[in-house]
Formats: sequence, C-alpha cells, structure tokens
Amino acid sequence: MTYTGYLQLEVDKKQDRSVISNSFFDGVFKITRPTYLSDGLPLLTLIHVGGGYVDGDTYKTEVVVTEDARLALTTQASTKVYKSPRYGVTQTMDYFLKSESELFVKQDPIILYKDANFTQVTNVYMSSTAVFYYTDIITPGWSLDGKLFQYKKLTSKMKIFIDGQLEVFDHQLLVPKKQLEDFMQLEGYSHLGTMFMIHHKINEALIEDIRIVLSTIPHDVRFGISMLNIKGLSIRVLASSTPVIELVFSECEKIIRKQLYNEEKIEWRKW
Repeated sequence: MTYTGYLQLEVDKKQDRSVISNSFFDGVFKITRPTYLSDGLPLLTLIHVGGGYVDGDTYKTEVVVTEDARLALTTQASTKVYKSPRYGVTQTMDYFLKSESELFVKQDPIILYKDANFTQVTNVYMSSTAVFYYTDIITPGWSLDGKLFQYKKLTSKMKIFIDGQLEVFDHQLLVPKKQLEDFMQLEGYSHLGTMFMIHHKINEALIEDIRIVLSTIPHDVRFGISMLNIKGLSIRVLASSTPVIELVFSECEKIIRKQLYNEEKIEWRKW
C-alpha cells in the first residue's frame, strides 16, 4: 500500500546510549535529527511537509524501541484535517516496546475543520517491563461563521497489548450531528485531551497526588483520572482551549517525572 506519509523507526541501546539504528520515511513525513536531553533521552520531531490532511490521505507510523532503549517523539505542529467527505483521512500508529524500554509520545493538537472525517488508530505492543506515555488533544477548527463542531466525524482507537494480551481498549467517537454539547458528551466544552501512562510504579497514591494538583488549576476545566486494570493510568480532560489542556498535561507530567524518575518534565522543544 502506498501512503501519503510513512515513517519507520527503530531505536537501540548502544554503549549506554539510545540511538536511532534504523529510519525510513516516505511521502510528506520527515524527521529531525535527535536532540539529546539532559538525562540522555533522545527527542525526535515528526515533520509533515504538506499543508495538512485532505480527503483520501493515509498515514502510517511504525516505531520499535528495543530492549533498554528510550525515545521521546513529538510533532512539529498541529495536525490540520480539512474537508474529507468522500474517503476521509486515516492515520495508523504502531508502537513496539521491548523489555525495559521507554517511549514518550506527545502529539500536538488535531484540528478538525468543516466536513473533516478523521480516523486514528494507535496500537501499542509492549512488554510488561516497558514504559509508555502518550497524549493527544482534539479541537474543532476555525470557521467563517464562528460555529464549532462543523467536522463530520472523529474516530480514535487506542489498543495497548501487554505481553501479547489486549489490556486497554479506548474508543472515542465524536459525531457533531449527535449533539456533542449534551450531557455525557462534551457538555459545553469544545476541546478534548487524552493521556495514557503505563509504568509498573504507578499506584493510587500517585493518582491522588495528581487529582489534588489538578483541582487547583484556576481555569474552567473538567478532568477524570483512573487507574487502569494494569499498572497505568488514563486521564481525560474537557476544556475550551488548547493551552488549558496543555497546562493540565504539563502538571501531570511534572508529578509523574518527579515521583517515578526524580527528574524534571521533558522539555518538548520545537525548532
């Protein structure tokens, strides 16, 4: 199959350092050279050289983090999905985490414009000793008449397999024609954020610390945080702007990095 954008990446640990051992990209996808942060974590930025996602586009990302290796992966800018009424736009991301490996993924906001139809599928295949961190934000695009929720549909599926067993399945389906502002939908908010963190040291005490800090954020925001049936947590955030959700995620990351690593949060630099 030919993709609009394709990225294949493998990270190995060599001489106590995580290095990009293999990379291939095609179409509109490119990557930067890795930037090594203060703790030795390599940070890569995924670049989309096109103007946005349009009808019929398909994208595929495959990342393998081998034993004991680490990687932080982010995007250069927001993902803009434009009018796509016939075929829609599909993005698939497959992450493979071997034993004792770590992968941190921070996506910039996915912006859905009028008549956008976007499907995102994220599959994580990880060892029980690996670490996986992930965030994304969904936001409606600007329109001339100022109305929100003019996109056609958003489908986002996250599957996390631990040692070959499906342990987490999250399915978000947003269809604006079905009254997204109603109770049990977005309830008057326009932006939706999602975080997952899988780590063997996560417990209820850590989750309670996050709840306490988030309850003090001086913005109109709603959040829910839950312990998964495995050693991990999930967070859902409702707000009316991207910066507010980014603030929530930043505060969560500070607590997680401090308690689990005794380190500062990742500096997700943009170049």
